[in-house]
Amino acid sequence: MRSKKTIGITAGALAVALAAAIWALVASPLGAKADFKDRDGLLTVSLGGAEIAFRADNGAIAHIKKKEAGEALTLGNRENALWWAFFEDDSSVNGQKAESFSYDWSSGKGELTLQYGGSILVDVKVRFDKDNRIYMQAEVDNRADKPIKSFRFPYELKVDSEGVKDALLPMLPGVKLRDAFFKESNSFQDQYPGVLFASYLGVRTGGGELAVYDLSRDIAPMTELGFKNQVDDKGKSGIVHNYKTWIAAGAKWSSPTIVLELGDYEQTIASYRELNGIAKYRSLADKLGAEKEKYFALPFYKTDISAIKDGSWSQLTTNFIDKMNYNGVIHLVGFQKGGHDENYPDFMPPEPQWGGQNAFAAFMQAAKSKGNLVIPYTNMSWWGVNSPTLAKLPEGTKMEDLIVMKDNKQIMKEDYGAHSGYVVNTGHPFFKQRTAEEHKKLLEGGFDGIFEDQWGIRNSPYAYNATIPEETDPSTAYFKGLRDYVGTVGHKLYMEDGTDVLADGAVGFMGSTYLWDLLGYRKNTASYADYYPMSGMLLRDKVLQYQHDLAAETMTDDPDMLRWNLAMGYNLAADLFNGVSNPWVDTVAIMQKNILSQYGDSLVKSYREVAAGVTRTDFGAYAVTANWSKEAGYAPDADRELPPGGYEVAAADGSRRAGSYIRLNGLELDAGEHHMIEVREKDAIRIYQPIGSDTTLKVKKGEDWTHTIAAAYEANGTKAADLVVKEEGDYVEFDYVGVIKELRVAYVELNRSEEASKATEAFEKVKAMENRALGKKVHATSLTADAFPPELTVDGDPYTYWESTAKQFPQSLTLDLGEEREVTKLILRLPPQDAWEKREQVIEVLAGSDGNNYASVLAETAYTFDPAAANAVEIPLNGTKARYVRLTITGNTGWPAAQISEFEAY
Repeated sequence: MRSKKTIGITAGALAVALAAAIWALVASPLGAKADFKDRDGLLTVSLGGAEIAFRADNGAIAHIKKKEAGEALTLGNRENALWWAFFEDDSSVNGQKAESFSYDWSSGKGELTLQYGGSILVDVKVRFDKDNRIYMQAEVDNRADKPIKSFRFPYELKVDSEGVKDALLPMLPGVKLRDAFFKESNSFQDQYPGVLFASYLGVRTGGGELAVYDLSRDIAPMTELGFKNQVDDKGKSGIVHNYKTWIAAGAKWSSPTIVLELGDYEQTIASYRELNGIAKYRSLADKLGAEKEKYFALPFYKTDISAIKDGSWSQLTTNFIDKMNYNGVIHLVGFQKGGHDENYPDFMPPEPQWGGQNAFAAFMQAAKSKGNLVIPYTNMSWWGVNSPTLAKLPEGTKMEDLIVMKDNKQIMKEDYGAHSGYVVNTGHPFFKQRTAEEHKKLLEGGFDGIFEDQWGIRNSPYAYNATIPEETDPSTAYFKGLRDYVGTVGHKLYMEDGTDVLADGAVGFMGSTYLWDLLGYRKNTASYADYYPMSGMLLRDKVLQYQHDLAAETMTDDPDMLRWNLAMGYNLAADLFNGVSNPWVDTVAIMQKNILSQYGDSLVKSYREVAAGVTRTDFGAYAVTANWSKEAGYAPDADRELPPGGYEVAAADGSRRAGSYIRLNGLELDAGEHHMIEVREKDAIRIYQPIGSDTTLKVKKGEDWTHTIAAAYEANGTKAADLVVKEEGDYVEFDYVGVIKELRVAYVELNRSEEASKATEAFEKVKAMENRALGKKVHATSLTADAFPPELTVDGDPYTYWESTAKQFPQSLTLDLGEEREVTKLILRLPPQDAWEKREQVIEVLAGSDGNNYASVLAETAYTFDPAAANAVEIPLNGTKARYVRLTITGNTGWPAAQISEFEAY
C-alpha cells in the first residue's frame, strides 16, 4: 500500500549495508504476524500486546498503546514530526514539512517503510515482534550543502504529565524520577556516552510502561536523552531522543536501531542487556581470574600522600599500612610531581619529596606483603599544561591535532581550580602510545591495576581534528578512540563513573549521581530522585561498582552512605586521610570481606518497595532491606526491628547477615547504635560489631550443638577473654562489650562444645548515653568559609568541623536543644588525628531558655585538646537545665580562630 504522494529516493547502499546485520538479528519475524490497518488517516500496526499508529499524511507517531489499556501510553510526536534535522547553521528540516512522503507496508517482512524527500532523504524502517517491541531505524542521505549536526529521532514522544507515575534515567546507578517532576513541568536531558551510562529511558504511565533504547554498535553516536516539558502543549512532557551527529554534505548516515518496548523497568532493562550483547561481555570472573575473591573482599582506601601531614613513603608504611587491622585496596593519589591534578600524563617516577624511588619500592612491597592491593589515581585524557610530555612532543606531532579541536578552531583547555590541562584527542596515535607507555611504567612499578579519571563520565566532545579513527566523524571520534583503547588493555582498569559499552574492558566503575546531587550539580533532578539499581541489573557481573574514588561526600563513613551502597549493590570505600583509627575504616573492611564479597558479581534481580519508605534489593543468594525513613523503624518480623535509617543484608541460606538493629532474635538491644555482622559456619559463629554500644545479644546456636562457649577476640585473632553465656533452648545470650581489659574487641566467636561454658568473669557493659545535640539546630557568630559551617558540629562526624573567622575573638557557638532539657555534661571534639596538634581553647559555657538571655554556667577556662586523648574534652555541668547552650571562645593556641568538630550534650 502506498500513499498518493511522491515516493522519495531511498538512502544509499552503504548505509543499508551498515544497518543490515543488526536489523536482521533483532527484527526478523518471529512467527506471529503483525496486523496492519490503513484507516481514518492512521497507519496502525499491532502485534502481541503492543499497538502503534502513524499519521498517514507525514508518518509521525500518533500514539503507542498497550492494547488492554484504556488510554494511550504516548500521545504523538511534538509538532507532528517523526524526525527533525538541524544543520550546522541551526536551520532545519523535519518530517512534518518534508517535500514528499510515502509509505510501504510489507506483510511478508512485517515491515513498514516511511520515505521522505527533499533537501535530505530519509527512510525510516519499522519492524515488530511478539515481545511487545517495535524496532525503528532511520537512513539519512544529506543532499544539502551543509552538515547535519543533530538528528532528533523519534522526535519528542509526548506523554500526559499528570498520568506519569515515574520515569527512569540512566545516571549511575539509575535515577527514578517521581511523578512531581512531570506535574511541576520540569525538564532534564544529558548525553550518552557521558553523564548517561546507557542509551535507555523508561517511563510508567496510567496507560502502561514504555522503554526507549538504542542497540549499540562499534561506533556509538552521541545521544541526548531525557524528558522535556512541552511549553507549546500544556500538560505534556516529551521523551527526548536526539542524536548529535556530523553528517557532511553529500554523506549518508544510518541511525542505530531504536527499540520501543512495552514493559516495566526490570523487563526492559533485561532486554537492553540481552539485545546489546552485555550478557556476553567478559565477566569479572574472567577478568580477575584466580584473584577474583581477593578483589571482591577488599574495600578501597583513598590514600592521598600529598594531603597527609608529613607525607612520605616511610610514614605511610609506619602509620598506615602497619597499623591497619584489615587489608584493602590502597588507592594512591597525588603521588606524582606537583601533586594532584598536575603533571598528567607523567606519573612515574613519583615525586622525589616523598622519599625517592627506593622508598616507594619499599612502601609497595610492605603494602602488598600484608595482602593489600595498590591502585593509582591517573588521568590520561587530560594532560597538564606544564607536563614534560607536552613540553617535548615527538617531531611532527602538533598540539592542534593531539588536543581536541573545537568548532571555533581552538584546542580544548579546561581549568579545575588552580590546575589547567588539555583534553586529549583519544584517536590520535600519540595518545595511545603515550598512555600505553605510562600504564606500563605504573604496572612495572608494582601497581595491581590503574584508575583513569574522566574516562567514563566525560560527555564525549566533538573533535574537529584532522586525525580521527577510521569510519568516524567529529561527533563519534572521541569516544571511538577511547573505546578502542579500553578494548585493548590487558590489565585491570577502573574509571570514573562508566559507560555500558566500556564494561567489556573495565573491571571497575567508580562514581554515582548521588555525589553530583549532594554537590548541587543535578538541581533539575535531585529533589525528585529515588535511586534505582539499574546498573546493578545490567552490569554487576561485569564491573565492580564503587562511589567516587576522591569525594569525601560519598566515602562510607556514616550509616546513610553504607545503607545506600548496600541497597544499590555498590562496594565500600573510605579515606585514610583521618588515619586508620577511624572505626569506619574497620567497618567497611569487615562488611566488604564478610558480606559484600559473597555476592560480588551477582546481578540485581529485582528492586521493590516492601513497606512505606522501605526497599528490598534481591541479589539472588542475598537480599538487602533498606529503611530510608529517618522517623520510623521497620520490623521485618516479630524477632527483628531496624531503626530509622537502618538496613539488613541477609543470605537466603541463613549463613550470613549484617544490619543495624533495635531488636534481634526477639531481644531488645541496649540503648545506642548497633552495626552488626554475623558469620555462621558449622562449628563456629562470629559476631562483629565494629560500631556500636555495648549490648546483650541473643544468637541462635548452630545445628545440633550440645553446648556453646564464647570468647572475645582482637582483630589479629588474639583472645581477649572467655565470655559468660546463658543457654536457653536453641539460643544463647551473652554480653558484647567493646573494650575488655583495655583491649578493643573486634569480634566474638561462639563455638560448639560438648560441655557447658565454664567462664565466670563478667565484664560490665558501658551504658550508652544519648547525645541530645545530634542533628539539632546550631548557630555561630561567624564562619571562616562555607565549607566550615556550624552545622558540622552536630552531624556526628568528628572529622568535619566549624571554624570561625580568624583573628576576631570572641566567637560563639550556640546549640538549640528544641526544648528545655537537663544537661549533665558536654563533650567537645576536634578531629581525632595527629595533624590537629595539641592546643588549648579558652571557653566560657552559658545557658538560656529563650535564646536571648544567657547566664554563665562555667567561667572562662582553658581546655586542652590533645590528639593523644582523641582531641576530646569533657565538661561536667551538674544537671544544668536549658534549651540553649552557648560556648563563647576567646582564644586558641593552635589557630587564630574558634574550632569545634563535635558539640555533644548529654
